[in-house]
Amino acid sequence: MTARPQPPAPLEPRLQIDAQEWPFLPGPRKINLFVQPPDAGLTADTGLMLVLHNWGGLYDEPHYLQWCRTFADRYNVVALSVNYLQSGPAWREQIHPYDHGYLQAVDAIRALHAIRRRLLDRRAAFNQRRIFGMGVSGGGNVIQMALKFAPHTFACGVDICGMPGLTDGIAYGLREFGSDLDAKYSRDPQSPNYLPPDLQEIRDFGRLDHCRLLRLANPDLKIVIIHGIDDHKCPVVHKIGQFQRMVHAGLDVDGRFLTPLDVDGRAVANTGHSLGDREQILIKYADHYLKPAGPFARSRSSPTDFERAKPVEYPTSNGRVIIDYAAAPTVRFQPNHP
Repeated sequence: MTARPQPPAPLEPRLQIDAQEWPFLPGPRKINLFVQPPDAGLTADTGLMLVLHNWGGLYDEPHYLQWCRTFADRYNVVALSVNYLQSGPAWREQIHPYDHGYLQAVDAIRALHAIRRRLLDRRAAFNQRRIFGMGVSGGGNVIQMALKFAPHTFACGVDICGMPGLTDGIAYGLREFGSDLDAKYSRDPQSPNYLPPDLQEIRDFGRLDHCRLLRLANPDLKIVIIHGIDDHKCPVVHKIGQFQRMVHAGLDVDGRFLTPLDVDGRAVANTGHSLGDREQILIKYADHYLKPAGPFARSRSSPTDFERAKPVEYPTSNGRVIIDYAAAPTVRFQPNHP
């Protein structure tokens, strides 16, 4: 009698994986993850979805865990909440500048890499063409940078009230448009917190030539931006400029800049930074892209960066930024003239 095949071992709900070293604090670094599969179990159409918290938030705050449960079942995904670099309020006590989507994005991509590897090792059913991501505030910026650093991987990314790249106002705490964000960088080349121009350029998701490269790499990608017209913390002026350049580059972007007319008392409560119930806001504006049977359901048609295992490069003024997929993803800046 032939033995029945055993179902794949369940995914651990909490994991810790290795991270790329942070130059400001050399040595081993770890990333904590919360992993939520759909209650109905994995199927051949089950995707993966990053759920990324705000600047200063933590991956296991109750509302983020609830979002993972909601999205896992609603969208048939394994939802991943990631404690990326400088999560939590303790970063404010550090003298180091805020990473602002560089290693943070690699942390998020490494989370996908780790869960994908576990699913493959277990011979579990899942769909690598349905990889999504969402983030709020700082997490909105990180999800955009993850789309950029893994340009062949995502089918849809949703940015809710996210930071509009590392602008001068945010990098140096200039209070542009009333924002109180200060990433603690310095213009002084002798300062340990000096921000080289190339590393500011790569952190601009709306940089036109980089958007064009993303469009070439991933014509299937859908990007959703949801931002309040009165958001001063993550200035809407810069976000609209970012959106304009993304459209100019040919990216497929659904831009929702919410005005008082959009306040519905259920999902959208205001047009500032908080917006309202962010879980319900995602459902209201992105359901039709993320649901497997949605009218505009998104999936990719070609291999992910993990399958390709090839480096991704973005040119900057004095070199290039390289994201290496030979193993667990890493990022580095390569100057033109060492």
